[in-house]
Amino acid sequence: MSKKYFLIINPTAHSGRARRDGEKIIALFKERGADFDFEWTKKKEDAISIAHQATCKGYQILVAIGGDGTICEVISGIFAAEVTSRPKLGVIHVGTSPDFNKNHGIALDIEGAAEALFSNNTKIIDIGKVTYRQDLEGGQQRIGFFASNANFGVGPLVVGKSNSRYRKYLGDFLGTLTALLVSLVGFRKVDFSVEIEGKKRTFNKLINLTVGKDPYIGSGMRIFSEIKPDDGKFYIFSIERKTSWSKFLMSIPKLYNGNFLEYSGAALQYASEITINACPQYPFIECDGDIKGYLPAKIEILPKALAIVV
Repeated sequence: MSKKYFLIINPTAHSGRARRDGEKIIALFKERGADFDFEWTKKKEDAISIAHQATCKGYQILVAIGGDGTICEVISGIFAAEVTSRPKLGVIHVGTSPDFNKNHGIALDIEGAAEALFSNNTKIIDIGKVTYRQDLEGGQQRIGFFASNANFGVGPLVVGKSNSRYRKYLGDFLGTLTALLVSLVGFRKVDFSVEIEGKKRTFNKLINLTVGKDPYIGSGMRIFSEIKPDDGKFYIFSIERKTSWSKFLMSIPKLYNGNFLEYSGAALQYASEITINACPQYPFIECDGDIKGYLPAKIEILPKALAIVV
């Protein structure tokens, strides 16, 4: 039986350059005689509702065409659907920072990624489930899902700045680095209260906390860990300022070569569940490159939950 694909295309990815790539991908699928439908997203979180509907209709492979944020939204749509059998996830990355693709060995060029989709080789991965607040003042809880990582502290500030302007004009690496340095100016370290596997802990003078499945934190930044795609746990990477700002800033290059754990304020541990309590100074939660909502948040692992085409 032939496979039925549904392409979910974000035309605003990579500062709008993804529309041209989307047209190229549609033409490529037509040339191959693939059985497929497609839809363009029109606004933020459109991919969630589109993926939800496509999952309920029984498409076998949902293809996220965009950046890591689009991938995250498609995954959230898949898991929001109450179905007995989930579709596989395919990815053609036309965004800015291809962290998901690099982690899972998916080709970065359109032709290579499409060829993988037609060959249909798959692997099973864990997915993160996050429960958070939709509004700053409390209110309704929301549930989302992610494949790479979630950040708290300075991370959401960096994402907000880099997505709004810096990466558009400076590119991925320089744009994100500039956003990081600007975000650190005026950032006031805080104490973050968390529960890891039910055990309470306070991170003193926290700068950032990453809960993740992907060693690539964003735009070339990475952390070496023992995490595997299907091992049923997250890494929890914390950065606390335990030195002068000058020594901390001199350590930033270590984020790009993977050995930031040499910094005295960096630590790594593993868990399958973590709760981050409210933090009035820095209340945002960011997942896979987009700000989603507000603390408090509970993050849980869904082991071996999704098949991806690689």
